[in-house]
Amino acid sequence: MNIPLRILIVEEAEIDSMLQLKALHSNGYQQMYKRVDRTDDLIAALSEGPWDIVIVDVSVLQFNEKSILKMIKDSGVNLPCLILSEMQDGKRLVKTIKFGLEEAIVEGNLDEFIPSIRGEVHDALLNNMHRVTDKEVRDQKEWFRVTLASIGDAVITTDTSSVVTFMNPVAEEITGYTQEEAIGKPISYVFRIFNEITLAPAEIPVDRVIKEGFIIGLANHTGLVTKSGETRSIADSAAPIRSDGGDIIGVVMVFRDITDSKQMEEQMARLDKLNVVGQMAAGIAHEIRNPMTTVHGFLQLLKINSDFSKYEEYFDVMINELDRANSIISGFLSLAKERAIEVGEENLNQIIQSIAPLIQAEAIIDNKLVQLELAEIPDLKLSQNDIRQLILNLVRNALEASGPNKKIVLRTFLEDGHVVFAVEDEGEGIDPHVLEKLGTPFLSTKDNGTGLGLVVCYNVAEKHGASIKVDTGSEGTTFSVWFKALSDQPGLFS
Repeated sequence: MNIPLRILIVEEAEIDSMLQLKALHSNGYQQMYKRVDRTDDLIAALSEGPWDIVIVDVSVLQFNEKSILKMIKDSGVNLPCLILSEMQDGKRLVKTIKFGLEEAIVEGNLDEFIPSIRGEVHDALLNNMHRVTDKEVRDQKEWFRVTLASIGDAVITTDTSSVVTFMNPVAEEITGYTQEEAIGKPISYVFRIFNEITLAPAEIPVDRVIKEGFIIGLANHTGLVTKSGETRSIADSAAPIRSDGGDIIGVVMVFRDITDSKQMEEQMARLDKLNVVGQMAAGIAHEIRNPMTTVHGFLQLLKINSDFSKYEEYFDVMINELDRANSIISGFLSLAKERAIEVGEENLNQIIQSIAPLIQAEAIIDNKLVQLELAEIPDLKLSQNDIRQLILNLVRNALEASGPNKKIVLRTFLEDGHVVFAVEDEGEGIDPHVLEKLGTPFLSTKDNGTGLGLVVCYNVAEKHGASIKVDTGSEGTTFSVWFKALSDQPGLFS
């Protein structure tokens, strides 16, 4: 046993102090001590601590039990104190102030005061150790709290009952719940996840981590429903929190919002497909169009020849199919990156108004209404022909998605430094399985669709440095094209 002990001795005779220290040393105490014999020195020594115990010989004339205790109290420290009385019949009384015990010891046999030292000091050391340990735990908790609050990923911790015990600011931002709202609630209250493909609820990994004791990650295509009802794509993992003994005492979940990066990846994949289609079209378009033009011309000649008048209906079908094939090839060619385009400073409102009569005519034929809500917007660097095609494609899709007597709204407005063109319909919305594949070549939900209309729109938007956003629901769909301001467009068509 080698117990460190810091002792303040109030003793007039140094030899008596040596006897006490020797007794302590032989009982396993390694002392650091200071001896004083005057009031001023005692007051100064108390402030120099820390001390584990004060041993006082009240035979020192200027000290008595009450004055000693007052000095210790006035010093602001909390120390056990051992009082050695004057000699009485060859014995001294040892009084341990904290416990109020009194024992008689014989002079020269100071080992007998060891139990008093041991009781007082061990208790004091234990209390000090608890105070230090509690402070270390508090400091460690604060360190972890600050660390978790400062990292860039979202963090939520739970206990073994899957009840939230901590949530950092990033988790608050992503989920929409504050820490005050979340703590004490089941994890399923704030962390509502689902499969983005099937839309079925997804399993929260906390229960599996508690049961299996391993780190578990979320499956791909996991979405989170926020407090406001928005959905976000997330990547996540959950790990057990263990005690010193290895028992699981909770779970920590770390996750991040990958919505933007996922959309960027999807957009890059879509653009890669568009580039492949465009390059293929540019290479074979002329070789296909030349024989088609020849066939188209001869069919028109045969149609006007009276000898073949009974086949006129068949000629019409063949000519229409050739025209449809030609429109598909034209769509292919519009995807080619190398295609030269003419650009200039144009106003989006003027382009919309120039084709509004054509749009209104198509709507009237289908017994539908087109409404223009055009705000004042600045000019942009645009390819007029391409933008006309983008507008017509989006409007025709909206007309086809809406039933009779429904309304289509075309809007322009400024938001977050962007010029926005939006087409809003009153259709039934887009199926989630179709939504995630929008812009894929040849994807169409129409009986006679080519699957290139939206492909062309995405390609035109990409060439103009714009992005297309889709907001869909049971009451309709809105396609919006976000153009950068003219000052942010200078390098686009170089």
